[in-house]
Amino acid sequence: MITTPKQPETETTDIYIFDPARLMEAKHLPELFGSYGEYKFHYEIDLPSPSSKYRTIIICASAYSKAVSDSIDRWAAQNSEGNLYVVSPSKEETSDIFPFLHNDNVSGMMSVDYLSSNFDFVIRNSHKAPFLEPSCHRHLIHEIERVKLKEQPIKKLLLQKEKVADILTQNEQNVLQLLLEGYNNIHIAQELYLAPSTISTIISHLLKKMKASDRTDALVTSIRNGWVEAYR
Repeated sequence: MITTPKQPETETTDIYIFDPARLMEAKHLPELFGSYGEYKFHYEIDLPSPSSKYRTIIICASAYSKAVSDSIDRWAAQNSEGNLYVVSPSKEETSDIFPFLHNDNVSGMMSVDYLSSNFDFVIRNSHKAPFLEPSCHRHLIHEIERVKLKEQPIKKLLLQKEKVADILTQNEQNVLQLLLEGYNNIHIAQELYLAPSTISTIISHLLKKMKASDRTDALVTSIRNGWVEAYR
């Protein structure tokens, strides 16, 4: 009697997908489950417990969450050799999850589309530094520059006059600009070569048009309306 040697079973890799907002469910799950049979997917709306032995976790997020970041730390503390990836619903939204890069336990960051198309590459390759979807590199550079600029002190608030040309008169625009620069009525009058009483009248009209209770409220309103640009 000839006995056929028993073939060794193919080892499967467990992939835990944490997707509380169901960002992947409609489009990407059938693609993943159908194309990568060597993986066993666990699709959940809760993070696994820190004691779980999943080697790979994928977190779907549309924005940064400190609570999720703290959960990542707790999981990584007991799974030092595991890989954890954060994915966004689209490439355009990846910048919204960039703050996760501050977490040393995040192995990579990309859009759901990129993950679905390059799943083997992402999962099979370990990266010494966090992996970022190539098309997002420029977005990250712009975000770094934006944050660096935001940290610099504001040198001047400049009224964008083209945005208020149909709302405020020329005198009202000039007065509002000087209010933004911290001038009082007397200094505004000197700067514009107008009588202090005229400046008071212009400010009254300005407050009425802007539905502001006082000049401070007018300044806040102009900033909220997007009329002002900060120069640093």
